[in-house]
Amino acid sequence: MSPSPPSSPSPSPSPSPAGVVSIAAASPSDLLPLALPAPNAPLPATTPSTRRIPPPCWTNDETLALIDSYKEKWLSLNRGNLRAAHWDDVADSVSLRSRSTPGATPKTSVQCRHKIEKLRKRYRSERNRSLSHDPRGPPSSPWIFFPHIHSMEQPPQPPPPQPHHRCDTDDDEDDDDEDQFLLRRPPVANGGLKFKVPKAVRSRGIWGSAPNPNPNPSPNPNPRDSPMTEVVRALRALGEGYVRTEQMKMEMAREMERTRMEAELRRTEMVLEAQRRIVDAVVGEMVAGKRKRKKAKIAASAAASAAAADS
Repeated sequence: MSPSPPSSPSPSPSPSPAGVVSIAAASPSDLLPLALPAPNAPLPATTPSTRRIPPPCWTNDETLALIDSYKEKWLSLNRGNLRAAHWDDVADSVSLRSRSTPGATPKTSVQCRHKIEKLRKRYRSERNRSLSHDPRGPPSSPWIFFPHIHSMEQPPQPPPPQPHHRCDTDDDEDDDDEDQFLLRRPPVANGGLKFKVPKAVRSRGIWGSAPNPNPNPSPNPNPRDSPMTEVVRALRALGEGYVRTEQMKMEMAREMERTRMEAELRRTEMVLEAQRRIVDAVVGEMVAGKRKRKKAKIAASAAASAAAADS
């Protein structure tokens, strides 16, 4: 085996007239590995790329379930701030209500809280925009969740008055015999009480205003009348008790008003008396000063006349 011919050194780059370094290409057999020096500037430390997790996707059904769950919990706390345990309950309620919704995913308490904050911020923006266009009209918006948030943000309404239930003993016979009877008293002591009393019972003289048409009543009266009679008596006792209570309250109010007026009158009299004494003192001082000055003038004139007479 013949020794391989010595490799010729690679030609050195020759500077060009324009200052550009040109390198001559070598044959493939003459290529040698070239070790480059390490750069002077340290390379920056490679940090793992942090990928931001996109926010969860809320469907309309999930958002409505969140609004309803938050509204129930918020109103149960008298519109107070929700704590971590309350938000956990809201998240559980949202998951329970949205379990049949296609595409629904479980939501955490933090996600629910952030979503509610965004909804309320959007509601305030829509409401301000609506009021800026029409300040006198009610706020409105094409946003689908605006009515739900608006109903939640409204102040609590007073409970409606309870309807008066009438007592019926027979659905078929007594409906035609009943009419409305108003138990009234003067406007000062009247509360506007209304009671429904059967006409037949009222005509038999329950209140003692009409004479008894039957002087010999049956020893066994109709048992259907006794419950209605008891109801009428109870209502009458209730009305009388209410009237007495209102009269006592009005009497106490009149007594308090009378006491207040007397105290006010005494205070006014004391103020007027003090002012009168001050005026009398000032006037008396002025009159006394005038008298003193007048006496001094008289004395001076008398002394002058005496001196003139002596001279």
